[in-house]
Amino acid sequence: MKRALVVAGGVVVLVVVAMIASTMRGLQEPDAAALLNPPSATSPTAQDPQSPSPSGAPVMAIRLPSTSEPDAYARAVAEVLFGIDTRGAGPADYRALLLADADPGLSESGRADLEALIAARIPADELWQRMRANQQRSTFEVSEVWEPGSWAQVVTSGQAEPGWAMRNVTGIETTTYVEAGVEKTASRERTITVGMRCPADGADVDRCYLVLVGATVVP
Repeated sequence: MKRALVVAGGVVVLVVVAMIASTMRGLQEPDAAALLNPPSATSPTAQDPQSPSPSGAPVMAIRLPSTSEPDAYARAVAEVLFGIDTRGAGPADYRALLLADADPGLSESGRADLEALIAARIPADELWQRMRANQQRSTFEVSEVWEPGSWAQVVTSGQAEPGWAMRNVTGIETTTYVEAGVEKTASRERTITVGMRCPADGADVDRCYLVLVGATVVP
């Protein structure tokens, strides 16, 4: 029985490594494409009011923070994904917001993987329009941020690249919408896994950058 648990634990570690490595490995050469034109580490938390919105909707007033703390960064990503407000910006704006913070060292395939993971988390255009018609918007109150146990095993076994970090974020998502002229509210607990690269010895980044938005929660 004990051996079975050890084997099962090893399988989990391998799955986690494979999942992260498929996105995080295969880094570009330092001079390739100007490292995807990464956003400035000194970017303000509010977007430039003169900059256009991809959807033509009102410009978003949020941006991921410039921080070297994995907990704070993962919290901010979760707040964006679980705090969508369809009354203003559109789905393209939310996708662009998150992709603008992609790790500048991601390979072409790694960036494509991240783009697909983000797209899966953002409502499609048709659904978004129905949500907007109901004035749907959400807020997210974080209750806990922690490092997944299986990821901790990856780190201690030396299989993590410099700067790799992973956090689970859980909290309460509260959604407000209008139905038949009546405003209604619903709440539920949500959890998400966020992968990132943050400053560390051997990691050529000056702050945390987005690498992965888990399709499932890493244990």
